[in-house]
Amino acid sequence: MGLGLEPMGDGFGPFGGPGLITIKGVVPIGMSEIAVVFDAYPKFLNDGAFDDASDVANYVINAIDPTELLPPDDKVFIPPGKFVPSHGVEIIGAALDGVDEKQLVLTTDCALEKSVDYELTVLYVKGAASETFEGPTLWTFRALTPSKKTTVKKSGLLVAQDPYLDIANKFEAIDENGQPALQGWQLDSSQHFAKAGGLASTRKRIARRMFAGRGRYLVYGSNYGVDFRPKALVRPGDLQRLENAISEQIMREPDVRSCIVSARITAPNTLDISARVDVRVYGITSIRQIVAIP
Repeated sequence: MGLGLEPMGDGFGPFGGPGLITIKGVVPIGMSEIAVVFDAYPKFLNDGAFDDASDVANYVINAIDPTELLPPDDKVFIPPGKFVPSHGVEIIGAALDGVDEKQLVLTTDCALEKSVDYELTVLYVKGAASETFEGPTLWTFRALTPSKKTTVKKSGLLVAQDPYLDIANKFEAIDENGQPALQGWQLDSSQHFAKAGGLASTRKRIARRMFAGRGRYLVYGSNYGVDFRPKALVRPGDLQRLENAISEQIMREPDVRSCIVSARITAPNTLDISARVDVRVYGITSIRQIVAIP
């Protein structure tokens, strides 16, 4: 690596400059609001500069028309599950999230159409500490879609088509009611693997981060997980460091706004870890794990 990202320090890195700022995810949080989640604080000074996160010219949104023309007579075909937009939208506002200022909330000039796919392009945003924007610049997401059973949450936001839909298998040992919750893969009525999205998907990803050993999930990168060694947890300072490490991992999930983690030894060989997490769209959820200490 040399002195920075380039061999002679021409790029940006620990010894060659202030570093980089990248986008972790783009999540629709309302019918006219989109959250852009950065891995560092974006520059937001309202100074009129082109690299300021407040400049709406940095964000371009386009509705995706899925229409295809099939040969030989150009017959119109719309793939199943896709929807044709009836109008375009523009970004008219940008503001920092009130809880986590690494998250930027973009406002559109009209409501996004339910079930329509959109592309958001982020042209350039500088970091608050002069970090260079590294992208990714193009993100695709589906607008919020009312659920058949419950269309509106208490917060007034609609339930999203979850971009993290996954095979259903609970990763946590104890649910919010203190009941055993570990489950393997399940089959639905059509004998296919059951899927889980929404809050269930978020809770699964949070629980996995809480107890994944650092570097054990290389598909997610070498910094995924916690350096968790129960034998060494003997002092209050060790528990505090564990709480901070777990909190930092949870905050890396794009749909998480904030979290509070508590770790305590409840018996000579028992470690009780709980996390209270504020999840976008769904609100507060709690996850608890009890670990046996060797």
